[in-house]
Amino acid sequence: MPPTLYLDIETTGLDPYTCELVTIQIMNEARKSLIIKDPTSLNNIKPQLEKSLIVGQNLKFDSKFLKYRYGITLYNVYDTYLAEIAISGGQLAGRKGASLKDLALKYCNVEMDKTEQCGFKIGVPLTEEQKQYAVNDLKCLPEIMRQQQEKIKLLGLERVIETEMKAVPAVVWLELSGMNINKDKVEEIKKKLEIQRDTAKEYLDKQFAPFDVNINSPAQLKAALNRLEIPVKNTSTEEISKHTGKVIEALKEYKEASKLLSTYANKMSEYINPVSGRIHSNFNQYGAKSGRFTSSKPNLQQQPSKFTEWRSIYTATPGNKIISADYSQIELRIIGQVSHDKEFITAYNNNVDLHTLTASKIYHIPIDKVTKQQRSIAKPVNFGIAYGMWTPGLISGLQKVGITIGTEEAEKTIRGFYKAYPSVSKYLWDISEEGVKALSVRNKAGRLFKFSKPASEFEKGSIKRESKNLPIQSLCADIVKVAMANIFMKLEPKGVKFVNTIHDELVYEVPDALVDEAANIIKDEMEKAGKVYLTDLPCVAEVTIADYWRK
Repeated sequence: MPPTLYLDIETTGLDPYTCELVTIQIMNEARKSLIIKDPTSLNNIKPQLEKSLIVGQNLKFDSKFLKYRYGITLYNVYDTYLAEIAISGGQLAGRKGASLKDLALKYCNVEMDKTEQCGFKIGVPLTEEQKQYAVNDLKCLPEIMRQQQEKIKLLGLERVIETEMKAVPAVVWLELSGMNINKDKVEEIKKKLEIQRDTAKEYLDKQFAPFDVNINSPAQLKAALNRLEIPVKNTSTEEISKHTGKVIEALKEYKEASKLLSTYANKMSEYINPVSGRIHSNFNQYGAKSGRFTSSKPNLQQQPSKFTEWRSIYTATPGNKIISADYSQIELRIIGQVSHDKEFITAYNNNVDLHTLTASKIYHIPIDKVTKQQRSIAKPVNFGIAYGMWTPGLISGLQKVGITIGTEEAEKTIRGFYKAYPSVSKYLWDISEEGVKALSVRNKAGRLFKFSKPASEFEKGSIKRESKNLPIQSLCADIVKVAMANIFMKLEPKGVKFVNTIHDELVYEVPDALVDEAANIIKDEMEKAGKVYLTDLPCVAEVTIADYWRK
C-alpha cells in the first residue's frame, strides 16, 4: 500500500492559468504537518506526491494548480467530496451538503471557521491565524475518510468509489486542456443569425400590422397570432409546433436565431481564457444523481444540436485533429443487457437496426416493409421508454420532428413496444416497484440511488420513473468514466488534449502524427470498458476524425 498524505492548498483565485498557489499544506499519517509558502518549485516533493495516496476535499481543484504550475500529477487520490455524494445515493449531487465544513461537522462534530479563507496573498507572510486555519483544514480529513470508508464497505460501494477516484486525473486533464474556438467562425455565424432574426422579424411585423407587437412578449404574441386566426393557446415551442404556415415558420426562425444569439453566439468570447486562449469549462464529475457529468461556464454538454453548423466553431489548432468518439445506442444496449431481452440481444448481435425492428413489431409488418416515418415513430419510443414516457411525451416528441399522431395511435404504439419486448417490460416494472418499496435501487456496477419517502402519488410516480432510468443512465456514466481514466494513462503523456465529454461521447484534440494511434486506443478502451457490463451483446464506439468537433 502506498503511503497516505492529506493535502490542501490556498490560492489567489480559482483559475490556475491566471491565479497563483499561495500555500500547499501536507499532513502525513503520523499527523505531522508541513506548510510551504509561495513555492517556486515543488520538485523536492513531486515524487512523493505522485506515488502516495492523496486525500483531500474536491481534489480536482488542487490537482489543477499542481499540474499546471508545477508539473505534478496526482495519480492516486481519495476525494472526500465525491465519496460523500456516492454514499448519499446521489442525493447530494449538484446540491449543498458535501463541503468540507459540512463533513467536518457531520463526522468530527467540528465547526470550521472559514473567515481566513480569502486572506492568503503572495509575498505576504502568514499570520498565526492563517497557519492554524491551513492546518485545521487537514486535521479532520483522516476521521472523515475513516468513517466514509466504513459506510462505503457497508453499502458495497467499493467499485463505484474506485471508478470515481480513478477518473479524477482524467477530469483534471479535461479542464486544463480546454477547447479551441474559432473566433472568426463565431462572428460569421453571429452575422447569419442576426440576418435570420431580422428578416423574420421584418416579415412578422408586416403580418401583425397595423399593431405594434413585441414578439418577445408571450401575451402580445399570442394575441397577434389569434388575430391572424392562428388559434394558439400559448406561445411555447410545443404549442407553436402544432401549427403551420408562413407566419409560424417565420416565428420559428426568429425564435431559433434569438435563442442561439442570446444563449451561445453573443457569450462565447466571455469564456476565452486570456492566458491559454481556449475555453475551459467547469466539469462537475458527479453533477447529476446518475453520476453523469454536468458542465458550466460555458455548458459544453448543451450545445445546439439541430443547428449543426455551430459545432464548427470548435476547431483543432494547426497540426492537430479533433477525434470524437461516442457509444452507439449505449443506453438501449444496456436495457437489453440488464433485462436479458432476447429480441434486443439478437438484434444487436446480428447488426439489425433496433428502431426498424421495433417499428415492424408495433405495426405488424415485415422488417423490410417499414417506412421512414414508421421508423421515426419507433425511435423515440425506444429511447423514451426507460424514462417513463407515455402518450403526451411521444406526441410532443414527434411534433418536434414534424410528425403528428393522435392520442389513440400514440397509446397503441407504446403498448406495442411493451408487448414486443416482454423482458424489457418486466425489468422496468420490477425495478420501478423496487424503487418505491426499498426507496433505493442500484445499477449493474453497484452504484446506489436513494429516494426520499414519497408524500404524494406524484412523488411516487417520480420515484418509479427515476428507478427505471437511473440504473441505465448511470451505467453509461460508469462505463465512460472507466474509459476516460484508462485513456488518460495512455494518451495524456503523449501530448493529446481531452477537450470535452457529453454523456456517451469523448472528444480529444490530437497531433496529426498520432491520429491513427490515438483513434485506435480511444475506440479500444471505450469498447473494453463497455464489455465489462455488456456481456451478451456488442459494445460499439464510433470514431469521427475531423478538423473541428463533428458528430
